Amino acid sequence: MPQSKNRKLHKHHIDYVPHKKKQKSAVPIAMIVCIILALGIAWFAAGPSAVGLFAGAVLGGIIGYFTGKEMDKAFDKK
Repeated sequence: MPQSKNRKLHKHHIDYVPHKKKQKSAVPIAMIVCIILALGIAWFAAGPSAVGLFAGAVLGGIIGYFTGKEMDKAFDKK
């Protein structure tokens, strides 16, 4: 008769390694928001001139990019 009390317990093997889910970046959202705000400021400052609106959109995109990068750094700290 087998002696079940003396048997070794079964080892449970992990079939996969759980990976940390990658967080989505805040850069695209920050860029869109900053571009819209910069376009509004450029509209009121320079009027409906194409050069002023283009410059506002470019500056808003640059500011949004760096703002989004800083937001990502702040969210990664835990």
